Amino acid sequence: MSLKKRILYFAVGLLIGIVFVKIIFDKKDVSFDYLPEDRVLKTLKTKQRIFDDKALLFFQQQKIDTSFIETFLTNGNVDFGKSEQRKKPCNFYYIESKYQGNKLAVNIKNCDTLVTIQKAFKINEK
Repeated sequence: MSLKKRILYFAVGLLIGIVFVKIIFDKKDVSFDYLPEDRVLKTLKTKQRIFDDKALLFFQQQKIDTSFIETFLTNGNVDFGKSEQRKKPCNFYYIESKYQGNKLAVNIKNCDTLVTIQKAFKINEK
């Protein structure tokens, strides 16, 4: 059997396998949370959340519903350079995301059982 036929058979088998895996895992609620940013966001989403007064004031001034934070934690980007993930007793994370064309950021305090949204603000894009 020639090399071209082997590669063709391999590619067809690989595609069929990918389709089966996709069908099986779409029915289950499976997520790929192995990257550092994904693990942080998943952890923040699963814990109980409270809002600091500064964050609530920002959301009220901007007329943003506080339930937006769920979307923020799903689509946000953690900036580990501005975060303090090894601070004791609670970690601090700086997360950015877009909302209605504006770039927003939040500072989040992550303790053992509680997540506190400390501050929210707009980022001036240059």
